[in-house]
Amino acid sequence: MYFTDKNRIKYFKTLIETSIPERKKAREAFYLDLFLQTHEGTIWKGSSKLLDLPKQERPDFLFLDENGQQRGLELTDWVNNTKQCRVNQILTDIARDICIEVQKTKHINLSLTIDIYDPKKWGYRTRKEFLDYVYNPGVKKLQANTKTIKKVFLDKILNSGDITEYFTTEQVEVKGQYFKLTFSKSWFNFPEFHINNDSMYWTNPTTALQKIINCKNTKYDSYLSNCKYCDLLIIYPNYHTGNPIFSETEFSFQSYFPNIFLLYWDGEDISVTKLNTSRPIDSKNAPVL
Repeated sequence: MYFTDKNRIKYFKTLIETSIPERKKAREAFYLDLFLQTHEGTIWKGSSKLLDLPKQERPDFLFLDENGQQRGLELTDWVNNTKQCRVNQILTDIARDICIEVQKTKHINLSLTIDIYDPKKWGYRTRKEFLDYVYNPGVKKLQANTKTIKKVFLDKILNSGDITEYFTTEQVEVKGQYFKLTFSKSWFNFPEFHINNDSMYWTNPTTALQKIINCKNTKYDSYLSNCKYCDLLIIYPNYHTGNPIFSETEFSFQSYFPNIFLLYWDGEDISVTKLNTSRPIDSKNAPVL
């Protein structure tokens, strides 16, 4: 069931139980596990064995295949780099810290959803204002600093009375900005948190993906210093970013990586798209695959 899904529990444990320096590697290990749960990931791995190497970074993971050769897998996020998404990232960190504090002080596993009020959604009066909301939704800036927002939210939750299995909703104002906090005891016996703030979609997902691949292409030589060849796994973050579900496989991406996979997880279902790739046209100094 959705509220007892082992992946969801593992995801929130990864965010809550790991320190900041360890969190990046813990997240990567979580997404690797998701990938290997899929049909595509199972085929990709085959009989290869994951090598547990301390502080392995370039690439993120190394496997030993049946021929005794090391193969690499590099992971990277596909983040819609907008101001709205930066707001979501900050609020996600705030929600995480609040869940930890409530667990510590009240011994309760909290389920928390933060909605941020978008004035454009309710305030448009003209066609121009309506189109601005439709094509440019979401809040782009927080009007108070992280410490202030966290304190106001936490005080509101801790002073709301008993936290039960029933949802409590509180309206909160922080320096002229309005939020809605919806919270209860977690239904799957572990803290969870969600942020609701719209963001713009990529108008051209192939261009956005190619930029990510281009960045990793420049580092491909360094990955090959530790393995025979290396593949790339691109991940949708588990907070709303406005990214589209990319399913088009006819487009060919310019890549030095032999295989590129796109991993999507919505908190329950996992899907993987294998992207079509071709060697970059300007490949005079490209590594041999």
